[in-house]
Amino acid sequence: MFVLFAKLLQTIARRTEVYLTVTALVCIVVGAALFAHYEHLTFFESLYWSIVTAATVGYGDISPHTNAGRAITIGVIVTCVPLFGAVFSMIAARIAEAKIRRLVGMESPGFWKDHIVVLGDSDETSTVIDALRATGRIVLVSEKIDPATLPAGVSHIKGDPRDPNVVAKTRPGAARHAVITGERDGDILETAIALREVAKDLPVTVSTRSARASRALQALGIHRTLVWQELLGHTLAKSLQAPHAGSLLLQMVNSDEFVIQEVPVSPEMVGQSFKAVRAAHPDYVLGMAQNEEIFFGVRKNPLVQPGATLLVLKPQV
Repeated sequence: MFVLFAKLLQTIARRTEVYLTVTALVCIVVGAALFAHYEHLTFFESLYWSIVTAATVGYGDISPHTNAGRAITIGVIVTCVPLFGAVFSMIAARIAEAKIRRLVGMESPGFWKDHIVVLGDSDETSTVIDALRATGRIVLVSEKIDPATLPAGVSHIKGDPRDPNVVAKTRPGAARHAVITGERDGDILETAIALREVAKDLPVTVSTRSARASRALQALGIHRTLVWQELLGHTLAKSLQAPHAGSLLLQMVNSDEFVIQEVPVSPEMVGQSFKAVRAAHPDYVLGMAQNEEIFFGVRKNPLVQPGATLLVLKPQV
């Protein structure tokens, strides 16, 4: 309701600017026509005089010589000058307001749609934002991050991401996805609870630091969790087994040459073995997500079921 009311006020303000501008232009043209008639000048000369007079420049090369012309001059001055002044002041106020709102984290949500919501403050928040910039609009809820340091295309709401009222300002119901980060697992859990209060069905990915917090998040229905300690430990272990394993993983997530996409299986794939689907697929298939499990086709070769998705490596467009 608040968003709609704010949008209505903005619409009224824009219409007011248009009405004032049109009125001022009409006054200029009418004044020029009357001035040309009573001062016996061409319309172009009178229009030049009318614009100069309305702009308060007053060159003096064309001036009224009759009482009617002086009355018209007074009319143009008392109507056009205040009207144009009001229009310019409204435009300047809107620009200043937009900059101030962005600096203090009060940017109006407007009609955000299909955006990504990023909740929380942590060391990886800036990295997450940079990585997601190419995917569309990002709305960040943060208390500590300076909005002046954010790249273009990132909207900022200053507030506590653990507060459901603050989270609701991001329009999570119209969002595509949400990402939760934080310095402490307790803050991450509270943020996840707040998000679930206002958007029960929004897909969420959480960056956490412990397996215990990951299990607690799964109890909330959030299964997309990334545990930093486990990721780091397993990456180091794989690097000991294969020296280039760590570099391979980093290249997969950091490279700008390709992206990892999750593609739903087609009806023709259902019932086939995963290895058969991988062999016939035109793209490079990394794995398959099915029933909350990830299969690589190394030891297990399950049959593809409806609702499964393929993790596909594709060139970056």
